[in-house]
Amino acid sequence: MSFELKTFTGDYFGDHNPWNHIRFAVIDLNKSEYYPENFVSMLPMRINSDNVFTKLFGHKSLETARRLLTKSLKKEHRAEIKAEIERRLDLLEPNPVIHIKCHVCKKFFQTQKEARKQKICPECLKRFNRRE
Repeated sequence: MSFELKTFTGDYFGDHNPWNHIRFAVIDLNKSEYYPENFVSMLPMRINSDNVFTKLFGHKSLETARRLLTKSLKKEHRAEIKAEIERRLDLLEPNPVIHIKCHVCKKFFQTQKEARKQKICPECLKRFNRRE
């Protein structure tokens, strides 16, 4: 099977502010040359066990998503699509340590990606007898 990403940009107009939404479809070039006959699934923002993409590709889904995105990044010419591909590649990376500025003491402290909403460092939390 030969998989590739097909990019769709949709213009959505809500109440007042229009915004662009970029979606990626995984297609199988061995099935057909034309979309939607070669459609496999949509590429999700995050790879987890609940989506169809993971059910199709199993334990190789993260590796497959990275490969499809990097191949698509090399071929793409539009800047907004390239930025979205790079953002999605960053979402696939493991949770790196992030430096956040404490709102109380103004020092930078390290936190995990999922704890990004934490705005007070552990020292200030202990000082004010709060739990982490």
